Amino acid sequence: MLREYKTGEIRNVAIIGHGGTGKSTLLESMLFVSNQVEKMGSVDSGTLVSDYEDDEKERKISIKTSLAFVEFDDVKINIIDTPGTADFVGEAHAALQTADTAILVVDSVDGVQIETEKAWRYLEEHNIPRIVFVNKMDKERANYENVIDNLKTKLGVKVASLCIPNGEGETFKGVVDIIQMKLYTPKGDGRDVTISEIPAELKELAELERLNLIELGAEGTDELIEKFLAGETLTEEEIRLGIRVQLTAGKLTPIICGSATKIKGIKNLIRVIKNYTPPPQIGKSYKGHEPFHPEKPVAVVMDETGPLRAVVWKTAIDQYAGRFNYVKVIAGTMNPETEVFNTTKNIRERIAKIYTMVGHKQVEMSRICTGDIGVLVKLDKTTTLDTLCDPKNPVVLPIIELPQPVFSYAVEAAKRGEEDKIGQFLNKMAEENPTIKYGFNPSTSESVLSGMGEMQLNIILKNLKEKLKLDVTTKIPRVAYKETITKKAEAQYKHKKQSGGHGQYGEVHIRIKPLERGKGFEFVDSIVGGVVPKQYIPGVEKGLREGLEEGVLAKFYVEDVWVELFYGSYHDVDSSEMAFKIAARTAFKMAMEQAGPQILEPVMNVKIMADKEFMGDIMSDITSRRGRVLGMDSNDNAVSTMQIVKAQVPQAEMLRYSTDLRAMTSGKATFEMNFSHYDPISGRDADKIIEERKKFLEDEANK
Repeated sequence: MLREYKTGEIRNVAIIGHGGTGKSTLLESMLFVSNQVEKMGSVDSGTLVSDYEDDEKERKISIKTSLAFVEFDDVKINIIDTPGTADFVGEAHAALQTADTAILVVDSVDGVQIETEKAWRYLEEHNIPRIVFVNKMDKERANYENVIDNLKTKLGVKVASLCIPNGEGETFKGVVDIIQMKLYTPKGDGRDVTISEIPAELKELAELERLNLIELGAEGTDELIEKFLAGETLTEEEIRLGIRVQLTAGKLTPIICGSATKIKGIKNLIRVIKNYTPPPQIGKSYKGHEPFHPEKPVAVVMDETGPLRAVVWKTAIDQYAGRFNYVKVIAGTMNPETEVFNTTKNIRERIAKIYTMVGHKQVEMSRICTGDIGVLVKLDKTTTLDTLCDPKNPVVLPIIELPQPVFSYAVEAAKRGEEDKIGQFLNKMAEENPTIKYGFNPSTSESVLSGMGEMQLNIILKNLKEKLKLDVTTKIPRVAYKETITKKAEAQYKHKKQSGGHGQYGEVHIRIKPLERGKGFEFVDSIVGGVVPKQYIPGVEKGLREGLEEGVLAKFYVEDVWVELFYGSYHDVDSSEMAFKIAARTAFKMAMEQAGPQILEPVMNVKIMADKEFMGDIMSDITSRRGRVLGMDSNDNAVSTMQIVKAQVPQAEMLRYSTDLRAMTSGKATFEMNFSHYDPISGRDADKIIEERKKFLEDEANK
């Protein structure tokens, strides 16, 4: 069993960066030098601790986040390895909201790439402390200084170089620690290092870098800057303190280098994490709310002595072992063999044993203290984003925010009778990863699977076929168009029917007019004198709401309509709620035909991140998609070549945009998208939609 650690002895870091920079191999080397694994795995052999899924081995990329830990001196470092591909960005975002520091990995030759810039913007927006690790220093044309310059110019980074390399490319041997002014060279298998004096050819550079570090460290506190300005020498610990204070505040980025595959500079990385990165911040406040009352805020403070509050940031479902819930404890302590309250789902759960992980290997823990990360097994209904609390002190902590899906398939079982099995599997995938959405869309009569990209969904459907022998057909989803009106109108209808015994009688007079976009439906009862008795008014409203379900142009749902019932008549014997419902529904259709009916289409907010060399093509493409560019943005603090285009584009034009954007930019651009509003559409575009809808309804009727 893992020894117990206190909050101050915990470090939580997430390894992030562009795909192919060696993030998973970096974790592997950290585990190797810390004796967590006996042998170094590799991408090519499919033996990496963190990439243990079959799909990851086959594609040689990380698809899911993976948790591991190392113990160094008196500290436990929780390490979350994240995917670098845009399709799996939700995994990285969940990890970054769990970790206290990011280790941003960049290539020694390629430097800043598109996902590097995207990750940096996320770190900046959320003020997450970060360290840059320049990997692959053994690579041909590796250049540490060039990468630092690249970081400064493209990202506007204020850096503190904590080391310099001893050689580059084939001559890379180790690193010089600038604080201690010692050379660290791996020996043997890389688990141990030889500490020696700095070579003569590096001495001058090291001394210059140390002077720079002393000046940077002095900026950390008022006391240090006063000591520095007084001409006094800062101690090693004072330099570290000054850098640590600024790192924690997100004002300074330490940079180190090494080679994960050659296991060089790895001990230094672990030492830097221990000495510089902050432990979980006791006293930090999180925004929560009362269960079932999002409008009633509750501040939750990270407190070791407070009642238990924990957040589930990842769920993994193993075919044989069941569900694994990865949690971070925000306050209090989580103990095994106790009951917790899931405030998100309003259920109680029983915690059995508690574990941490090294890839997919479980390591038992005696408890999870405040700020620490652990794994719970076989909870019945708890999933990602849920809050677990002391039953006596419930609160909801919505602190994990994930991006919205940008790519969708309409899926249909290839064989009849397999719909339920397919639905169960896809719902399980959505439960495991909230960036995946699956469900039936009543507006389009389709089951839709949505995610962050084509690769992500294709992997899911491949697993469905290979593991369960279930196949689906996929197609582009239909768009959920709606209908509305453009002017006022009146209509009346008398529903009168006699067929022996009691008949049916109900007469209504209604007025309708457009509402402001997004207002939905509003019903006003203006009856005076009892011409329509009160007991029949609910029937009128039900009829009107039924009328909203099918518009007069293409039988799309109708919205943004105000309806007033102002007159009518009834029969003492034959009137009923049903008769008035039918009369209202028919009158609504008649009024709508006179009120300038119009098709509405959903419009999306789109944010595209790409190098400025592609901006002309991207802007032109947006225009060709009937989109409207709202503006452009760049990194104001840097000479960055990456820019952001913000636009609004009809959803119908964005259904395969991820594929088109990848082709347009050779995979060097990414985008985010979420729903904005509905806009009217007319002319040929509307005629085409109506014609396609008519054909669809005919096909459905003939099935």
